[in-house]
Amino acid sequence: MTSGSGFCAESLAEQILTPQPRDARTLAQARAAVIQAFGQTLSGTRAGLTKALLNTSGVAMAGGASLVFGTERRTSAVDATLINATAAAAGAEGSHGGVNAACIVTLFALCEERQTTGQEFLDALISGAKASVSLAPALSLAGGQFGPALFGGVAGATRVLGLSRPKTAAALLMAGMANVDSPATQVGPKSLMAGLCFRSGLLAALVAEAMDEASCAEMIGSEGEAISPQAADSSASEAAAFDLLAVQLSPEADLWDQFERQASVVLQRDQIAPLFERLETIDKVKDLATVSRLLQTRAAQAAPKKVVFAARGTHEPEETTWVP
Repeated sequence: MTSGSGFCAESLAEQILTPQPRDARTLAQARAAVIQAFGQTLSGTRAGLTKALLNTSGVAMAGGASLVFGTERRTSAVDATLINATAAAAGAEGSHGGVNAACIVTLFALCEERQTTGQEFLDALISGAKASVSLAPALSLAGGQFGPALFGGVAGATRVLGLSRPKTAAALLMAGMANVDSPATQVGPKSLMAGLCFRSGLLAALVAEAMDEASCAEMIGSEGEAISPQAADSSASEAAAFDLLAVQLSPEADLWDQFERQASVVLQRDQIAPLFERLETIDKVKDLATVSRLLQTRAAQAAPKKVVFAARGTHEPEETTWVP
């Protein structure tokens, strides 16, 4: 076993980059997790904090390919993540599923920006999910309360970006350093904390992509202890709680009922069923823009003016005698 400060980060990167099998059951779980995450995010778009972010100067101002859910605004993947992950946590009504939803919409924002297929989006999600479960017992407090989901999201992002092992390790290190014990992961509204945390994780992956491998290797050597192993005191059941593919439903509702209720907060009713059907087969989608178009609100159209005819004779001019 290799010793040294960079060992753990490189080991985590190796696990992330190891190919994982894709079976029908896992794909079905991933599709269901996406449907639930998108429903929660749409529901959270009307939360006060989400609307405040949208109205904050400098946030999501630049053009881009990634949709801010429930709006017509498109921006960078980083800014879309800040708002969508905040909405996802707000729409989850305090459940742990809000963290999972925040991770999923983060990956979707990146996949939109990089113009991947639906299958590539699901592959990234599945890779991140496997990473979040397998890494949960080995992670210290890196990433704060969002730890495994945060690193699962970074893992999925590195797959989308096609990063090498040194760059993947550097992304994990930067994500951990940006979030461990920071005020944003310790206090404050949880939905905003989620937005800030997952934005930092995605930004770490994008910065690692832009770095050269020599710089990544130098970072791993000097900062590897930023992600450190802890005693394996987490049980398998605790690790499973961080499964990004877990779907939580109330006893009285199925996935469609829950999605329809949540999506109806912002979308028109004739949009909801087509969106649900598209998400059920998202692995067949070649262009994710066909999905995001169903996630955006329609521009309000003024109702056509009703033409009212005056009563016959009301506005007719008085008769006059014509003189040639």
